[in-house]
Amino acid sequence: GTWKTADCKDNEGHPSCTPCKEGQEYTEEKNYLDYCRRCDFCDEEHGLEVEKNCTRTQNTKCRCKANFFCNGSSCDLCEPCITCEHGIIEKCTPTSNTKCKGKESGSNLPWLLCLLVIPIILAIIWVISKSLHKNKEELEEYLKTILKTNFPRLFYFSDVDLSKYITSIAELMTLNQVKEFVRKNGMKEPKMDEIKNNHPQDTAEQKVQLLRNWYQHHGKKGAYDALIKSLPKDIAEKVQDMVQKDITSNDENADFKSENERQS
Repeated sequence: GTWKTADCKDNEGHPSCTPCKEGQEYTEEKNYLDYCRRCDFCDEEHGLEVEKNCTRTQNTKCRCKANFFCNGSSCDLCEPCITCEHGIIEKCTPTSNTKCKGKESGSNLPWLLCLLVIPIILAIIWVISKSLHKNKEELEEYLKTILKTNFPRLFYFSDVDLSKYITSIAELMTLNQVKEFVRKNGMKEPKMDEIKNNHPQDTAEQKVQLLRNWYQHHGKKGAYDALIKSLPKDIAEKVQDMVQKDITSNDENADFKSENERQS
């Protein structure tokens, strides 16, 4: 519950210590630190509540609020329990989400549809190209437009500049997901602690800074690929949709500008 303010004055002496601020700072063991650790903040907006208040000798202990859960050993954020549409197998607990009865779904159906529809679309394009006598350049552009419109999932962008998407990506991820991702991709604990201490009560900004710092050190090449492969499927699809729509919009604007320049 104290921190060192001055070193020992003789060999048999003890250092001078000052108590930490009650309810704001703490140290849990004997130490030679020249500062107290900052008490954790239980963020109610992220499903947390105080289980034990912070004291000079013990950090704040947080827990999940009712109808929230966290399945990790250290929880900085609790997620809301899901509601089941087709019945419950196991109820939600503070450490596990609700387990729902599933409804049989044809997970392979989208790919089967693709296999059936793509040849039809290509055949239509071939007929149109023959009838309209499109040149090669126009045909390729037409094919690209059709496929982008109907099958955006088939398009993959290997080296996207992620800097403009960092904030939006952070909003899709939980703090635990961001920490796990940057940790697996080389970020050291001291840097993660530094970012946490710089924004102690702002988990949203912590997520942004963690992702931004990872991206700055990783660089553009391969960053999008590393991110998509590490994300849960539902979040990865949302990120792909966001990037796809943005790039498609930019391409359309560029095509419109090019067309205007040709006509002028």
